[in-house]
Amino acid sequence: MLKLIALILVFIYVVIPLLRFLMKAFVITQVHKKMSEQDIRAKQAASKARKEGTIDVDYVPPKSKVKSDEVGGDYVLYEEIKD
Repeated sequence: MLKLIALILVFIYVVIPLLRFLMKAFVITQVHKKMSEQDIRAKQAASKARKEGTIDVDYVPPKSKVKSDEVGGDYVLYEEIKD
């Protein structure tokens, strides 16, 4: 009978406060983890946010060198005739 009472007292005064402390520590670490993830996402979203009136260009085609003699299209050379 005395052993049962001792086990109950140990459970009440040692095990329950220990579990409460461990759960509190676990919850605090999880909250800090989620807050840091949220801060990282917020910083990424802020860096990607554009100001009004700005233009982002995702693709710029390569520039080709055009010689002055070679003009593309239907260009016809002409001479002006004076009357």
